Amino acid sequence: MGLMHKDFHSGNIVNQSLSLGFITDFGLCKPVTENDPEKIYGIIPYMAPETLSRGEYTQASDIYSFGMVMLEVLTSYPPYYNIPHNENLAIGICEGLKPEIKCEIPQFLKEIMERCWNFEPLNRPTAKELMIPLYEFAFNEYKDNEIRKQAINQVKAANKSNKNFIQYDPNVMHPEAIYISRHLPFLKSKKFETHTHDTKQFDFVIPDIIEEREIQEN
Repeated sequence: MGLMHKDFHSGNIVNQSLSLGFITDFGLCKPVTENDPEKIYGIIPYMAPETLSRGEYTQASDIYSFGMVMLEVLTSYPPYYNIPHNENLAIGICEGLKPEIKCEIPQFLKEIMERCWNFEPLNRPTAKELMIPLYEFAFNEYKDNEIRKQAINQVKAANKSNKNFIQYDPNVMHPEAIYISRHLPFLKSKKFETHTHDTKQFDFVIPDIIEEREIQEN
């Protein structure tokens, strides 16, 4: 379709059943050719490094967001639940920070999830590439193959390991963890200035008035 959602997170998913969900809130949905680095909206934990650093939205950015949704579904905790969602988190993500995985996750799902988190957009799977293994596991229950058997064994092992795991506890959420889409004007950043293959510079402008408003709102 050549479209990107640009604000994909768990709050924009509604479930009809355990196996059927719908993506909602396409207010920011745009063709892949449309980008405006001056207008960056979203929830920082679900935003890809290239979006945070230079306002670049792509379909690969949506895949990154999908990986964060996977983490929340598999652990019951949203990404970066225990730290402030401010410019320091944005910089950390741009420098390769990854969220905490609080419990055991079946290895095949963990590998898919972490591929979605890849720092390089071109190294992330496409939606079609994601669909095949997930569909095979979820719906082809009568298909007799060794890969599916291994996946089922991984799920059983993870469930056993997580027997005493305490699922989502709102009391451990940081008070400055903001899971509401918002305009992020402090992410008016310059493009990467690459000095070596692994050294990058990020410039963020944080107006005082924005900080004051957020304090008042919270």
